[in-house]
Amino acid sequence: MSTDTNGDRWGNEGDDLEAPMDPEAFRRAKGRVSLPAKLLVAGAIFMMLLAGFEIAVAVSGYDWQLKTLEYLEQQQPPGQERDDFNKQVDELRNRDRTPEFLQAAVSSALGLTLDVMILVGGLKMHGLRGRTLATVGAICAVIPVNSCCCIGIPLGIWALVVLFDPNVKAAFEAVKAGVDPTSPNDDFR
Repeated sequence: MSTDTNGDRWGNEGDDLEAPMDPEAFRRAKGRVSLPAKLLVAGAIFMMLLAGFEIAVAVSGYDWQLKTLEYLEQQQPPGQERDDFNKQVDELRNRDRTPEFLQAAVSSALGLTLDVMILVGGLKMHGLRGRTLATVGAICAVIPVNSCCCIGIPLGIWALVVLFDPNVKAAFEAVKAGVDPTSPNDDFR
């Protein structure tokens, strides 16, 4: 597959990027990118904090399920049902927690990796630099592995919609080329 002088392997030859970008369109594109990028960064930090909390709880050995059942055990009225409940609590106390720790370690490592990609993508998006990394970060936000996936999904979708806007693409290209359409001298490297 051949490439043209602009490196566009799809043969578009950069027709829409050869003319300088209108300063007002650049400002609008930069403004359009700002909020979803900031929210991606904030969401990534929040999800990292939650993952850190989950890791701390797992490392400490605290067992939420056991503590809840021990509390409920005290609330049971005397009788056969209480004795059966006590047996279930004893079985839970004596279980092998290795699979739980492995699951927590794997999901936390995967979640933190995705959170870092979301953070980097949001920072790249905010600076209009590295559109590919910004896109990867937005896609990572949509993947529901994190502890609070409901935060990342709408943010990732919003970021993807913004990143594929033609004016935003042109703004990324202008920054990549070292041209600032809003300044009198076009070179801002």
